[in-house]
Amino acid sequence: MASHQVTITNIPRMIVGANDIVFEVKENNIKLGDLRVSQGNLFWLPSGHNFGRVLKWSRFAQLAEEHGKRRRYTY
Repeated sequence: MASHQVTITNIPRMIVGANDIVFEVKENNIKLGDLRVSQGNLFWLPSGHNFGRVLKWSRFAQLAEEHGKRRRYTY
């Protein structure tokens, strides 16, 4: 089973907007890429690539509803 590691690499001290929050995502200690979270969208940049993929929050919500596994949230 794959082991995943998610690290926050940049936390701005303000409401998310112009400055993205960056999550570094690894699987079995190999970097998969960076997930950049901003006020307007999500941006996925695969490791070693110059171009990534962008999703508006509304599209992300739609994809999560359609393809996400339903699970009770526990704290």
